[in-house]
Amino acid sequence: MAQKDYYAILEVAKTATQDEIKKAYRQKAKQYHPDINPDNPEATEKMKEVNEAYEVLGDADKRGKYDRGEMDFSGFSQGASGGSGFGFDFGDIFDIFNMGSRQQRQTRAAGQDITHSIRLTFMEACLGVSKDITFTRNERCSVCGGTGAKNGKAFKPCTKCGGTGRVTVQRSTLFGTQVMQSTCDACNGTGKIITDKCPDCAGKGLVSKKKIITVNIPAGVNDGDVRSIQGQGHSAPTPNAPNGKLILVIQVTKSKIFKRSGQNLYITVPVTFNDMVNNGEIDLPTLTEIITYKIPDGTKNGDTIRIKGKGVQSPNGKAAGDLYVTLLVEIPRGLSRLQKNEYAQQESSIGLKNYPDKKDYLESISELYRTAKR
Repeated sequence: MAQKDYYAILEVAKTATQDEIKKAYRQKAKQYHPDINPDNPEATEKMKEVNEAYEVLGDADKRGKYDRGEMDFSGFSQGASGGSGFGFDFGDIFDIFNMGSRQQRQTRAAGQDITHSIRLTFMEACLGVSKDITFTRNERCSVCGGTGAKNGKAFKPCTKCGGTGRVTVQRSTLFGTQVMQSTCDACNGTGKIITDKCPDCAGKGLVSKKKIITVNIPAGVNDGDVRSIQGQGHSAPTPNAPNGKLILVIQVTKSKIFKRSGQNLYITVPVTFNDMVNNGEIDLPTLTEIITYKIPDGTKNGDTIRIKGKGVQSPNGKAAGDLYVTLLVEIPRGLSRLQKNEYAQQESSIGLKNYPDKKDYLESISELYRTAKR
């Protein structure tokens, strides 16, 4: 039998780790599982291929033989539907599809998440801040207690589940006949059917309310970061179920002074010629204070200095980044004729020995043309 490309079936690289292969298998199995694709022969065949690929690649010894071309494929003529020799257990596959009744109740019960944008100034993002935010969410109707029934009492037992809120489902799959319980879709797991709707929530059990909460944004967040707050999303339609999450998307206003890359900050500082020549002291802004920096001898126009620990604190508590300062000599503009003459006289008193870079440049030019004449 010709060797199949199991890596292509799972869509992983040949250098993939075992964890990456297992993750890819879970994704493919969830995509093609017959419980998700009932009466779909093509999905069934795909599932067989996925199981076969994982049986080999999920086992280090079999994978080694497969990579070396030593694999015996005689045992795969019927695919991997027989259920023997798999590199996984059924408990694991049940976790993938949330087929346990307890897991299904949890999945269906959760309220929906809310996504909310929060705008911060550059300094707020770097230093952290507490902010009040306003948003709208669905909350339980206080009139009917979230039941959706008038006065919270206008119910009758659900005939589909007999008032239990659960129904038994029997399915034939690759793994044989499976019997499991799921939430009743007629009563949404409550075991009751509303006979008279609550007028305040129109039988939904939920009403829209404006909510104001205070959120604490840690120091070091960046534009595009996402923060989740448990329990502040929409209330769930199912009684006694948890709220969804409030998902905050951070938007940061750009700074006119600082540029940021990761936890490092960058600024460009204009200095005078006199500052550079006479080791002048300049004021440098940081996130928390202004510090004085004395320009050392030999500093050139465009040089960048590094000030450790004056960058942005990491949100996870790690050490702060650094501050990088680029010094640029600003040429004076709008000088009077007298000022220009004074500047020229001062410059004429300075020889090439005071300009070593210019001296080297001129000597290199002379050498270039002397070489050309030979």
